[in-house]
Amino acid sequence: MADDATMTFNALILPDEIAKTLTGLTYGYTPADTTEGWYYKIVDVTTTSGNLISTETFLQKGTTAAGVDVGATMPAIVVSDKVKFLFIKHTGYRDNGSTANTADSIYICFDGGTAAHDLEDAVEIGPGESWFAKFNGVTVDDIHVISGVKAAGGTGGNKIQAIVAAVIDDL
Repeated sequence: MADDATMTFNALILPDEIAKTLTGLTYGYTPADTTEGWYYKIVDVTTTSGNLISTETFLQKGTTAAGVDVGATMPAIVVSDKVKFLFIKHTGYRDNGSTANTADSIYICFDGGTAAHDLEDAVEIGPGESWFAKFNGVTVDDIHVISGVKAAGGTGGNKIQAIVAAVIDDL
């Protein structure tokens, strides 16, 4: 269970006239085998489209977050690795972590194309919001992000600090 992701949330959706409160919703993801591992990073989403996940090292299932022996190597992410689970939190701050950023959203595309604030099928994550999904075959190189003005209002002027957690299948 130490490698699992578990989220619980409540939601109030729809207009007041037909509002429905959904409570106790849960979602979980467990890495399938030892080739799947956790990636966690504070990422500065820039005003230029780029890969959300860096090609760097990450923790595979069965490893411990307590650290790695000096001289030991950890698996490296490559652009063809598969992202199995992805969680993104817009912290509501610029890249310095202390200046509020309530004007800009994070825009994400999953087809390897260029992320943009006006991309029709982009996912928008506003200040203080979070988003997650489970994927079947999207690669690290398919997930691109950019900072832009909320509600597709234009090109972003500031970097956004985001928390990114993912389970990656090291192929």
